[in-house]
Amino acid sequence: SGGEQIYVKGSRSSIGGQLDEDRVDKDFIDQEFQLKKGDIVYMFSDGYPDQFGGPLGRKFKMVRLKNLLRDIHDKPMDEQYNYIKSNFFLWKEDLEQVDDVLFMGIRI
Repeated sequence: SGGEQIYVKGSRSSIGGQLDEDRVDKDFIDQEFQLKKGDIVYMFSDGYPDQFGGPLGRKFKMVRLKNLLRDIHDKPMDEQYNYIKSNFFLWKEDLEQVDDVLFMGIRI
């Protein structure tokens, strides 16, 4: 409710991709957080911040995404969904989508 953002960096190991015969076991780190009513958890792939677009055809980048989430976190989740989705397409305009985009938000 105070608007504090905590960014948790994901593991370097990917969930998908081709199986590397030399390295079947991937290293993931368990992380636990105490959440309270009103907290929001966003999970997303790198496809959103890596998308090229805008007036100069540059990447959206994490700093811009963090600012976007800060600006909309107090809105209802359906409004956030619509804003995040429309913002992506406004940013990329007619440029090709460079990667898959997964974005999920959950309000506790």
